[in-house]
Amino acid sequence: MAVAYIILAHRNPEQVARLVGRLSSSEDVVYVHVDRKSDLASFHEAFAKLPRPPVVLRRRVRVHWGSYSHIKATMLGIRAALRSERRFSHLVLLTGQDYPIRCTAEIQSFFASAKGRSYISWSAGKGREVHDSERPGNAVWIWSGEMWPLSWWHVSLGDRWWHLQPRVRRRIPRGLTPYQGLAYWAITPEAAAYCLRRMRRRPTLRWFFTFVFIPDENLFQMLLLASSLRDTLVNEDLRFMNWDGYHPKTLRMDDLDSMRASSKLFARKFDINVDAAVLDDLDRGSTSSLPLQGDRPPRKVKS
Repeated sequence: MAVAYIILAHRNPEQVARLVGRLSSSEDVVYVHVDRKSDLASFHEAFAKLPRPPVVLRRRVRVHWGSYSHIKATMLGIRAALRSERRFSHLVLLTGQDYPIRCTAEIQSFFASAKGRSYISWSAGKGREVHDSERPGNAVWIWSGEMWPLSWWHVSLGDRWWHLQPRVRRRIPRGLTPYQGLAYWAITPEAAAYCLRRMRRRPTLRWFFTFVFIPDENLFQMLLLASSLRDTLVNEDLRFMNWDGYHPKTLRMDDLDSMRASSKLFARKFDINVDAAVLDDLDRGSTSSLPLQGDRPPRKVKS
């Protein structure tokens, strides 16, 4: 069964086109949301050179880091994929700075064997400070359990933020438990449709998450872990990352050995203006000797 890729892009049209080219196949479909702040014409120009151009979403959102706008853009991609006449086994959310570290055949084989399972990382909180030394390779998501991103009011205007501590702590919506994980995932159409329905039928959920800081790291985890689909979730995001503070660092040729030693499907983040050679090398040899099977999560690799 086919895979639907949803790419959230805002820069480097040529790099995004290269990613689309690597993901595109006769079976799979790529959907691209271009940030409304970005020049759409430059993306269309880059995509026109591809043998299989992506589906570029007509509706666009001005996306700002850490705000609910990320959720809006993601939901537009989900709706487009679910409205397709093609049946997908999984919807995979990526950024324009991600790239596969496995060949297309291996990725397709993985998802073919992962029928009914969704891959999304989460943590219930460790109750202690999390140090960067625990993050490299992102084998497993680690969260300190700090509640201020959920319990304070966070208001943004463009790239400006106000973090307001209320006298009375904001309550988590009824039926939900606090979880945090990576904003990017590979979930089944059933899981994606469930999240759409819940957000539509419970307006209070949208109100709550609109004022959460970086809600894309909580919303899908909290909704799905409170649902009847909980047992179909695998605590694995399938992404290789190396952390620099609170952000994944830009990957270079020096990171190739670590990427290949991992059993992840994708890696982030890349920048062709910093190191394009690493993408060339991945294109030449994007396979690994480590087995990938969708009936179990990839092996956790120590950094």
